[in-house]
This record gives sequence, structure tokens and C-alpha cells, in this order.
Amino acid sequence: MKHTVFDDAEQQSIDLIPDSCGEVTVGCADVAGIVSAVIESSEKLRAEHDELQGTVSELEADQRKVSEASDEARLLSERAIERLGQGTSLIQSSLGQISGLLELVETLSQHVTGFAAAMEQVRRCSQDIDQIAETTNILALNATIEAMRAGDAGRTFAVVANEVKSLAGDTRRATEEIGRTIDTLGDEAASVIGQIESGAEASKNAKKSIAQIEDTIGGVAELVEEVDRQNDQIARATGTISDHVVRVQDVLGSFDSAAIANEAQLREAQQRMDGLEITASEMFDGVVKAGLSPRDSLLVEKAKEVAKEISGKAEEAIAAGELKLDALFDQNYQQVPGSNPPRFRTSLSDWADANWRPVIDRVASEGAPIKMCSQADMNGFLPTHISDHSREPTGNLTHDTKYCRNGRIILETIDKKAKSSNEPYMMAVYRQEGDGKQYLVVRNIYVPLYINGRRWGDFELAYTFD
Repeated sequence: MKHTVFDDAEQQSIDLIPDSCGEVTVGCADVAGIVSAVIESSEKLRAEHDELQGTVSELEADQRKVSEASDEARLLSERAIERLGQGTSLIQSSLGQISGLLELVETLSQHVTGFAAAMEQVRRCSQDIDQIAETTNILALNATIEAMRAGDAGRTFAVVANEVKSLAGDTRRATEEIGRTIDTLGDEAASVIGQIESGAEASKNAKKSIAQIEDTIGGVAELVEEVDRQNDQIARATGTISDHVVRVQDVLGSFDSAAIANEAQLREAQQRMDGLEITASEMFDGVVKAGLSPRDSLLVEKAKEVAKEISGKAEEAIAAGELKLDALFDQNYQQVPGSNPPRFRTSLSDWADANWRPVIDRVASEGAPIKMCSQADMNGFLPTHISDHSREPTGNLTHDTKYCRNGRIILETIDKKAKSSNEPYMMAVYRQEGDGKQYLVVRNIYVPLYINGRRWGDFELAYTFD
């Protein structure tokens, strides 16, 4: 009786071994998944960091351009100030000469006005002379009459009277000529005076314009000096920005170094977790192969039967000429355009959909504990999958990751180990991909598929006792 109790206890402990190995593997798988997610997040963060660093580099380049432009603007403003100073001197000199000319015009106007007044005085004097000549002529006429009355005694006086009369006539003719000349000079003087007065008025306006020009030149000079001061402030500001950019780059450099170091440590941790996952799977594989887990052994036999059926269908098709070996082992994977995740097709795909898919559909439909089954070649290519996971893509990454698995190439570390094994089967516990965000930890049986004596790949049966 005691021996029976001991055997029952021993068997119970043995039954716990595959469960414990599975739990260890599940734990390793969970941790590996978390580490993978952290690495992926870190890679995304680094990608964003690279973009930020690129942006900072572009900012630095732009800042350099601004600084160069500011320096160039300062040089231009300095040259402008210098040239403006030279131009101002020339303009002021010219304005001084123009002002002198304007003053000369005003003086000439005054002189012409005085000349006009003198001409008027000459005209009045000429009129006075003409009046005197007229009076003299009358007196001479009276003297002649009186001389004629005096007879011989008045002849001498008559001669003098005639001479006086002649002189008076000459005087009148001279005064008339003077009058005509004065009139002509008066007309010309009036025209000149009018022009000079217009010039004088224009000179007054010109003086106002000159004053405005001088004010404008002064304003331009002040504006250029203000631009120079602003450029100086811009230069100081760009210098400050440059210092900040350098500090940001230093921080980004430190962050990048730390991120790289963290990623290296995470990858090392992931490798160790992968190693622990493989070790736990090896322990689980050893327990099942030792016959210590009857539940798992039953599913192993199930997987072997299905693998034999899969191989048999291919061999029958080859024998009937319905499938060629070149098509069966075709590794010319042609990517399906626009597929995400990437999906591929070969010359085996259509035949596999028609002949292998019904088999795996039937097995998967049996339900618990079976979760999934499929077949993959030595490169992890799935020529077909169950109907529920061979849906038409929608373009939604979550949907297509979960439901568009036909044509995928999936070759993880545990898959590579199975394909390098020559054992009749291999046990493993791994994370079965779900929608890319969530996953299911399952026990998995790998059974090598040999077709006409040549290793094609593996049949996989995934299950869980939860």
C-alpha cells in the first residue's frame, strides 16, 4: 500500500514536470516579449531621436545661414553708411553750390530791379528834355518873329534864333530816339525781370527742396544706422541660438549614447531570455520524449498522423503528375504587391490552397486543446494556412497581421532549431503571434515533413491545456 502511495505521488510529481517546464517557458516567452517590445520602443525612440537630431542639424544650418546673412547685411550696411557719407558730402557740396547760384539769382534780381528803376528815371529825364526843347522851339519861333520886325537890326538875332530853333529840333529828335531806345530797353528789361522773378520764385522753392533733401539724407543715414544696430542684435541673437543648438546636440549625443548602451543591454537580455526559452523548451522536449507527459504524447501522435497525411497528399500528387517537385520546392518567393505584413507566393501556393488547406482546416476545427496547425518550408514560408487566417487583406495592419497569414515567412529562433533537428519531432513552448500587439503562449509540436525522402519543412501543431 505504501508503495502504491509512493507511485501515485511520484506520478503526480512527474505530471508537474511538463507543466513546470511550460510555465518556465511561458515566463521566458513573456519576458522575451516584453524585452522585444522595449527594444522596439527604444528603436522607435531612437528613430524619433534621429529625426530630432536631423531637425536640430537643419536648425543649426539655418542658423548659420542667418548668421552669414546677418554678417553680410552688416558689411553691406557699413558699406552703405560709408558710401552714404561720401554721397552726402558730395550732395551737400552740390547743394552748397546750388544755394550760391540761387543767392546769385536773387542778387541779380535785385540789380535788374534797380536797372529798371534807373531806366524809368532816364525816361522821365528824357521827357523833361523834350519838354524843354519844345519850350525852346517856341521861344526861338517868337525870337525869329521879333527879329523880322526889327529889320536889319534884328538879322543877327534872327540867325541866332534859327540856330536855337534848329538845336531845339535836334534835341527833340534826340529825345525821341532816346525814348524809343528806352521803350525797347524797357520791354526787354520787363521780360528779363519777369524771367528773373520766376527764377527767384523757383529758387525759393528750390531752397525748400534742398532743405527737404538734406532732411531726407539725414533720415536715410539714421535708418541705415538703425539697420546696422538691428543686424548687430541679430548677430548676437544668432550667436546665442548657436550656443543653445550646441547644447541640444550635446544632450542628444549623450541620449544617443545612453540609448545605444541600453539597447545593447536589452539585446543581451533578450538573447539570454531566448537562451532560457530554448533551454526550457529543451527540458519540455526531453520530458515528453521520455514519456513522462501522456497528455502531450497523445497530441504528438496526432501531429505525426496529420504530418503523414500532408506528406502523403503531396507524394500522391507528384505520382499522378498533378504536382512537380520543382513547384513543391520552389523558393522563388514573389511578394504580393501592397501586402503588409509582407506576403509571398510560389508555384506551390495554388496547389497547397486546394489540397493542404482542407486538411489543416479539419484539424483546427476539432477545437481544444488544439489552437492552430500549419506547415512551413525550411525557410519558414507558409504556402497556405487555415481558411480563417487566409482572409482577403483590408489594409488594416492589425487585421491583416492576424487574419492574412497565408504566404507569410515566419522563421523565429525556435523554428530554426526545429528545422535543424533530425528527431522524429520536437517540442517547444513559444509565443504565437496574434494581431501584432497581443500574442498567445502555446505548446507546439514540430514534425518534419519528408516528401519522397526529401525534407520539405515541418508540420506544426499548436495547443494549450489552459
